[in-house]
Amino acid sequence: MRKRYGFSLVELLIAMALGLMLTLGVLQVFLASKESFALQQRSAAMQENARFLLGRLAQDVRQAGQFGCLDLRRLPASSRATLPVQLAAPISYQQGVLRLISALPVSAATPQAEAEVTAAEFAARWLLVSNCLDRVHVGEGDTPVTAQPGDVLIPLRLLEYRHKDQRIQVRSNGRGNFETLIEGVADFSLAFTLAADAQAAGVSGAYHGSVAAADAERIRSVRVALLLSERAKAKNQDELQTQRYVQATAMRNRLD
Repeated sequence: MRKRYGFSLVELLIAMALGLMLTLGVLQVFLASKESFALQQRSAAMQENARFLLGRLAQDVRQAGQFGCLDLRRLPASSRATLPVQLAAPISYQQGVLRLISALPVSAATPQAEAEVTAAEFAARWLLVSNCLDRVHVGEGDTPVTAQPGDVLIPLRLLEYRHKDQRIQVRSNGRGNFETLIEGVADFSLAFTLAADAQAAGVSGAYHGSVAAADAERIRSVRVALLLSERAKAKNQDELQTQRYVQATAMRNRLD
């Protein structure tokens, strides 16, 4: 009689147990790799948000107070008196809102004939019409201002940044609602260096966390401290990611 060979029940159970252990080991490695990949993706997204926001803020801070070919300090007193009071402090920080005023990054236009123009045509808050020497006329919003041939048109915008509900928000020209730039901002703080007086280029002293409205003309640089957090996406405290960034930007590159 021919003998039959096969697996006993005990051998079959041992083989199944070993196979299950191997499968669980492979699954554990897969899950760990997936979690690590997701963690890296979230970290990269936070870094990209920080890079976008800090890059934009740095550009806007550097441009604050730049009005094209026009130097407001060289205008006659009678012309300076017609300018909006906000232009005297192109960068300010009051009640948690950072306000920056600068010329729009567009080529200055020169009319070929006498014409009436408005700031709204350039999506700006104000429009300066000047010969860039000793004469300037200002129009705000939809208010028309007359431009002569050879005049330079300089549209000015107002940008407002604020931190609210773990979001950095921005608004243009002081109108409409604030729009969200990035989310997940656990902390956003600003500090400023000040010059000894409004005409000085260099700074005097250390950073200040707050600046009085009367001292806004003395601001020379801005330091941004940004703390990003993904608290809403973390399942537990161990998975919570935070990233801190600090950036200092000189206003109009005036530091020496």
